[in-house]
Amino acid sequence: MAAPIGRFTDDAARARVLAAYDRAMAFWPEPREERDVPTRFGTTRVHTYGAGDRTPVVLLHGQSATPAEWAPHVAVLAREGRRVLAVDRVGEPGYSTQSRRIGDADDTAAWLEETLAGLGLGRVHLIGHSYGGGVALQHAVREPERAVSVTVYEPPRALAPLKPGFLLSSVAAFASGSEKVQRRWFADLIGDTGASPEEAEAGMLLSLEAIRGFRIRLPRPQRMSDEELRSLAAPTLVLLGGADRIVDSRRAEARARRLIPDVRTEVVPGAGHGIPVRTFNARVPGFLDDAERSRTGG
Repeated sequence: MAAPIGRFTDDAARARVLAAYDRAMAFWPEPREERDVPTRFGTTRVHTYGAGDRTPVVLLHGQSATPAEWAPHVAVLAREGRRVLAVDRVGEPGYSTQSRRIGDADDTAAWLEETLAGLGLGRVHLIGHSYGGGVALQHAVREPERAVSVTVYEPPRALAPLKPGFLLSSVAAFASGSEKVQRRWFADLIGDTGASPEEAEAGMLLSLEAIRGFRIRLPRPQRMSDEELRSLAAPTLVLLGGADRIVDSRRAEARARRLIPDVRTEVVPGAGHGIPVRTFNARVPGFLDDAERSRTGG
């Protein structure tokens, strides 16, 4: 029996998801380049913006979100000579194609490491949202020489358990078959990020089509052990939504502060599971600068 891999439910679903993907990616700044990178686990699509000699930034999106979610942040991160690369994760709805099972955090880290090596990258800044934040943390533990810094927004289960009722509410929303119910569930989950109404609508339509039209077969978000968190060598920025419906942000912040050696944390008042544009764009570039200075002793 073949190992389970992610797949579209049918050709029509694939067409709908990719059409929504392309519409959402139109909000990225131009010029944007695309590259496909072969790995043992499949071919990974990578979107690139900007150029320069400074440490590049690698973006890891949330589940069913795709690299389109980074559109409000790419130009800001690329300022002052940084290349920004957004990875379309293998096993997710998008243009990457999975050919081998990803069964655990070791496999996930191996896939990302092969992708970075295939891109010819050296040290990088890793930035992840939600599931992608967990991927960033797990990779940084296993490949400590790769990350100059790690930034995460709302990594589920990595720092604190899921809130009771979250999974049940998600299942109920999609079992309802109601577009209205599903849109309300998504809007309540993400919250007001400060993105433009047009961009927020495109992101919502993409994620809903992706959830309905693709069967993900990836490991569920992993709790990181105390030992793993203590072993993080890179400066780490943990951003959390004060009104997040998935994770108890205060509990996650307390654990990060207690265990991660070089950490900054912030709970953004009123923010949900979606990245708050203004806060992210104000905090992250300066954090990347500080991490580079600490590395060089400047």
